[in-house]
Amino acid sequence: MGQLYMQRFKYRGAIDKAAYDAAWGVAFQAKATTGNWGNVANGITHHKAWGTAWGGYSLIEAETPEALQEYQVFHAMNYAHMVTVTFEPLTDLDAIAEDIAKG
Repeated sequence: MGQLYMQRFKYRGAIDKAAYDAAWGVAFQAKATTGNWGNVANGITHHKAWGTAWGGYSLIEAETPEALQEYQVFHAMNYAHMVTVTFEPLTDLDAIAEDIAKG
């Protein structure tokens, strides 16, 4: 299993509808082609996405640092004009707690 990341995207405010539609067009094409929003052919697994009024979250798994880098660069090049994107590595606290409880 690779490293899980919670990706957060927050809209930067009012944006031109044509720019918004164009960015989402790129996103949907990437997702349809590769199965992830970053257009990475190998090494990124998209698990789930959640939308909110201000943006949303995606749960992704990166098999290698290079795959995550490719994913991040695609986002910067295609979506940064419209959203702020952050990535947080996730730790399975349930598994850690279970290991601690076992002693």
